[in-house]
Amino acid sequence: MIFFKINKEKDNNDSSYVPHINKHLPGIIKTIEEFSDEQRVIVRKFKREMEKFTEERSLETCLQALNLSMQLANTREKLLEAYKQYSGLLENELKNQIKAKNKKHD
Repeated sequence: MIFFKINKEKDNNDSSYVPHINKHLPGIIKTIEEFSDEQRVIVRKFKREMEKFTEERSLETCLQALNLSMQLANTREKLLEAYKQYSGLLENELKNQIKAKNKKHD
């Protein structure tokens, strides 16, 4: 996980400026960590259920493995969305920093 430490900068309206990224980053990081943990748990369960299915070849073990694979897909989709939010925040902050730098040089 990439973390950015951003210095507070002077703003015309406030005594200090806290970038938008600092407000939302902790929540997104927590979400990513939670979904990553959940994904690891589901993968372990899925591996066990697939082993059971290869041994037993029963409808019950097949359904259990299928259920876990669907849970895994759902968790991965949520994880992907969290990473999209994370990258969007980083992209916006980078754009803001470039604009601020360009304004200083103009």
